[in-house]
Amino acid sequence: MSTLIRLRAWFIHVLFVLLFLAACAPTPKRVVLLADGNRRVFETTAVTVQDVLREQRIAIGDSDKVDPPLYAEIGRSATITITRVEIKTEAVTQPIPFARLLVRDETYPQGQVRVVRLGANGAVAITYTIALEDGKEISRRETARKIVEQPSDEILALGTRDSLLPIALPAGAVAYLANGNAWVMRHSSSEKRALTATSDLDGRVFSLSADGRYLLFSRAADASANALNTLWLMDTLVLGETPRPLPIGDVLFAQLSPDARALAYATGEKTPGAPGWKAHNDLWLMPIAPTESGVATQPAQAIWQPGMPAPYGWWGANFAWAPDGRAIAYAFANEIGFVELADRASRRPLKTFAPFQTKADWVWTPQVAWSPDSRFVIGTVHAPFGNPTVATDDPTFEVWAFARDGSVSAPLAKQTGMWASPVWSLPDARGESRIAFGVALAPSNSERSRYALWTMDRAGGNKRLIFPTGNDDGLTVVQVAWSPDQRQLIAVREGDLWLYDFASAKWSQLTANGASSLPKWSR
Repeated sequence: MSTLIRLRAWFIHVLFVLLFLAACAPTPKRVVLLADGNRRVFETTAVTVQDVLREQRIAIGDSDKVDPPLYAEIGRSATITITRVEIKTEAVTQPIPFARLLVRDETYPQGQVRVVRLGANGAVAITYTIALEDGKEISRRETARKIVEQPSDEILALGTRDSLLPIALPAGAVAYLANGNAWVMRHSSSEKRALTATSDLDGRVFSLSADGRYLLFSRAADASANALNTLWLMDTLVLGETPRPLPIGDVLFAQLSPDARALAYATGEKTPGAPGWKAHNDLWLMPIAPTESGVATQPAQAIWQPGMPAPYGWWGANFAWAPDGRAIAYAFANEIGFVELADRASRRPLKTFAPFQTKADWVWTPQVAWSPDSRFVIGTVHAPFGNPTVATDDPTFEVWAFARDGSVSAPLAKQTGMWASPVWSLPDARGESRIAFGVALAPSNSERSRYALWTMDRAGGNKRLIFPTGNDDGLTVVQVAWSPDQRQLIAVREGDLWLYDFASAKWSQLTANGASSLPKWSR
């Protein structure tokens, strides 16, 4: 009887334990899993979403989306959605359309239209960052862009030859730049011809020998090249002459000596940022001798070694060779002076002044010119009121003359503006010479102002306004070339060369291309 009681008690205990365990066991949960394009339904006792995925051996990438989130607990039923996210990059190349440019060109008869250069599209490489969800693109963002090839504009020329009445010219040759080519005219405005046809002259160097025979010019380097330009020389008297290359490149300045037996030059290097170059602040002298097959050169001699100290030295300087061939004038942002070629040890300052603060990526440096007897240098000086040495944006500029021997240093014209660009003439029959210079019509904003053109004698007297007259707007750029007899001068007006005759006080148009610049008149 006692055994039966014990068995009954044991049975009840076991039953109680089983009932207790059954009550404590987790309840299976129904889960719907949507992942990788599949739908799976199953039961699980996992507690969180992360447990379910681990149980089902589902891997989750760093960018994948899980809904509900991994830490969420699973209810009696749940739907778990996994969205596969992929981030990738894609590089594409797209064309850059070329532009069509219509230029006036005196090479062709009036009214004719010629294709000077065929256009070619450029190319740009674009990198996109693309987001995909379950293989479908949901966003695309440009993350990089690089031009791999610049477009080449198509150039159409509208002929303008013989569209102007011919104007007689005194002795000497007139050379000028038009639409990227060098031109020359002699005796009459109707006797003009192109010296080059490549349309690639960059205008940085354009120097005509004193006798008008040789022209020195620079050509822009190919856009893909790590260079600024190349230097060339040609004989303007020979019809069909081929320009002759010189073993010099990356020039910021170059000029023929008065006897055309040497050239002076300064160099720089191409840079990716503005202004596109960095000056070496050097100055070199190279003897040259044109031959039938090319140009014979001798090793260049350093006038200034690279790194000549100067404020804003990355921009460089302006230079001018003295007519006697014995000195070169220079102009930095705060100084005008010269260097004697027989004594190159140091530069000889004639005037120091405050640099002009442009607050931009360019530097104002004055143009300098010599008197015909090589005794004086003339140039524009920044002359702010107050501190004469500290950089300032004060708009006060004056034209000064300086004696080479230091005996004279005086202003000849005040409130001229920064682009006055004074130029000295040759002496007339009485031995007198004059100076042409610009005066800003808005002196307080001379950087953008148009300019009037004036002349004066070498002492600053007898000032005479020659342009504008009447309702003209003034010059956009002061570029002047005197005739050898001082009776006329050429100025650039609205992109064309115009001749001013002092006896008649009349202007006559010489070119009809709308793109003429840098006139030089041989002496």
